[in-house]
Amino acid sequence: MNNATAAQAGSLNRFFGKVYGLMGVALAISGLIAYLAAVPFQAATLSFLGRFPFAFLLVWIFELGLVVSLSRRSLEQRKGAAAMFVGFAVLNGFTLSITLMQYSIGSIAGAFFVTSATFVVMAIIGTFTKRDLSGIGHAAISALIGVIIAMLLNTFLLHSSPVDLLLMILMVVIFSGLIAYDHQRIKVLYQKGAAHNGVAIFMALELYLDFINLFLAFIRIFGRNN
Repeated sequence: MNNATAAQAGSLNRFFGKVYGLMGVALAISGLIAYLAAVPFQAATLSFLGRFPFAFLLVWIFELGLVVSLSRRSLEQRKGAAAMFVGFAVLNGFTLSITLMQYSIGSIAGAFFVTSATFVVMAIIGTFTKRDLSGIGHAAISALIGVIIAMLLNTFLLHSSPVDLLLMILMVVIFSGLIAYDHQRIKVLYQKGAAHNGVAIFMALELYLDFINLFLAFIRIFGRNN
């Protein structure tokens, strides 16, 4: 490996480190907020939801809007993207706490362990494979839209436990593919010269969402008897 190649590899590694650093901070913030809302302040959280039953839905809708706005702001390198990312992590920690209250510590720990292992494996595949994963990424995004529609139908009309399990398995497959695809995208964006702070925030957001949604799918699979 010549000096130029070594310097490029080092620069790419630093960019990956920046992305992972941002993702790690966001996950830590969400985890802390989720723990606080679900354990020491559980009574206050439940009381708040009891007084404002539509608060969870409103926060969730606001989160969706925040994700769209954050994606645009980060790619345009506009100020405030990092602060918005932190704010999103805080809000998502609160909504995550509502889900975690429904499951046992064993289910949560098991889901987190398997999620972490799956994330690492797919990250390695996405980073080092020579195959173009763009087709897999686009197919996964299209499949995700179909699964979300099916989840809504099952939630409000079918109420089928087997269908819910099947959908969660599909979610695992979809987000596993997206993890690999997003890691390859980090390399592609770097090679195109787009390794600025805004792209780092955007890709950290993508990986954060991949991890959280994979975790939610696993916890619903592991905690079906809770």
